[in-house]
Amino acid sequence: MAHAPLHSATESGIGVKLLVAGVALVLLAQLWSAVPMAAAIALVAWGTVLNVSQRRELLILAAVIYTPLGILAVMSQVDLALDSSLAWGLFAGLDAALAITLLYHLACRTGDLLARR
Repeated sequence: MAHAPLHSATESGIGVKLLVAGVALVLLAQLWSAVPMAAAIALVAWGTVLNVSQRRELLILAAVIYTPLGILAVMSQVDLALDSSLAWGLFAGLDAALAITLLYHLACRTGDLLARR
């Protein structure tokens, strides 16, 4: 499935908003353990890619950095979900599922961008 290029000014503005929201959630998770952060890391990854999509080298660097970070975050959330109460486990599991979905679509879009160049 082909995606539209990610280099418009609107998408760059969205990228900044995703970065700010993701970083805020990660910081909140550091202060309050009830805030899961796998999806927040995926938001930061999306924001980064939206902002660096014009430069192939930076796009590759973002993929190299956020791929293992995203995998570790999802693995941690799944582990937390399995070791927690049912309610907390469901919440952590939903966060992991959201992160997987966001990261999958980001990987597809990044692959499309890199294939075009």
